[in-house]
This record gives sequence, structure tokens and C-alpha cells, in this order.
Amino acid sequence: MEEVKRELLKAVEKLFDDYLKSDVSYEKVRWELDYVVYPGIGSFLADGSLTKEEGKEIFEYCEKRLQELKLRLEFR
Repeated sequence: MEEVKRELLKAVEKLFDDYLKSDVSYEKVRWELDYVVYPGIGSFLADGSLTKEEGKEIFEYCEKRLQELKLRLEFR
């Protein structure tokens, strides 16, 4: 399970790094998280590849990075 968590965190980190390099809107990022990323994480929770605690950690990381992105976009 730890391997899945590590890979997901690495992928989400890269995703947010790519968002910061592109001309993306907060709304688009929010939409992608809500309709692509979060359901994907949910499927790993459902099949037992992630524990509830690991899933929560990934969701919290995403929300933290989303808030950072929002702040940076406001000052562009």
C-alpha cells in the first residue's frame, strides 16, 4: 500500500508543478481534481490499494497544493 501512496503523491506533485508552469485557471484545476483525480484516488481506496489514512493524506496534500496554486494565480 505504501508504494501506491508514494506513486500517487509523486504523480500529484508533478501535476501541480505542471499547472504552475502553464496558463491554467483555478476553476480548471478544481474541475480536474473533482472529476478526474479524486475519483481515481477513490478507486484505490475502494479496491484496498490505499488505506483510509493514506487516502486522507493524499486528499489533504491536493487541497494544500490547490490553495497554494490559487494564491499564486491571484498574484500573476
